Amino acid sequence: MKNLKKNGNTWIQAYDTVLNLILTSAIKPGEWVTEVGLSKRLGIGRTPIREALHKLEQEGLIVTENRRKRVYLLTISEMEEIFDIKICLESQACSWAAARGTQTDKKALKNILEDLRGLLAARPSDAEGEDVWFKKWTAKDDALHQVIFNMAGNKRAANFINNLNKQWHRLRVGIMAMEGRIDKSLNEHELFVDAIIGGNTEVAGQAMRDHLENLKRMLIQLLKMFNYPAA
Repeated sequence: MKNLKKNGNTWIQAYDTVLNLILTSAIKPGEWVTEVGLSKRLGIGRTPIREALHKLEQEGLIVTENRRKRVYLLTISEMEEIFDIKICLESQACSWAAARGTQTDKKALKNILEDLRGLLAARPSDAEGEDVWFKKWTAKDDALHQVIFNMAGNKRAANFINNLNKQWHRLRVGIMAMEGRIDKSLNEHELFVDAIIGGNTEVAGQAMRDHLENLKRMLIQLLKMFNYPAA
């Protein structure tokens, strides 16, 4: 990323904006994008847009075909590969967190879990309120996992997982819309958080593995429902 700083922070603004459009599906999977089109749409110069697209291509969210760029469309087999890696790394990170976390870390983890419980209890029924609520939920969920990564003490593993997550996180809205998924997700989070707080490395790792296996099954179901390519 250091070589992209020659234009100050403009490319970072472009990157964050385009990334958000991709993750929220405002730019849909498979959709073609151009420097000119994005520059006009966002009011940002073509050079920082070009650099942002280059970074997104490095992360696997943009692909180039015949000199044209489009948002990457995940296949079912690639989703399986992503989660095979996530399951290995994140279950181990959970075990490390249980072994290495401080009491301060554990208190922070417990507080975030309480916030998630409070959010679930206050979930609105109207569509507009649901959108705002979901952003709060995902932000808290992300914060909880980040605390676990910090407790695990392995920055390379955390960075690798975060890059993998960018490739599928746009599907989170669809997953959370499935009946009962939020409640089940919270129950699964309680299991591995309690194990981490209790210092039980084996239970923590297995609880995270079970959580991600369930999420993987739901995501593949969602991809099949919307006729994503198999391979």
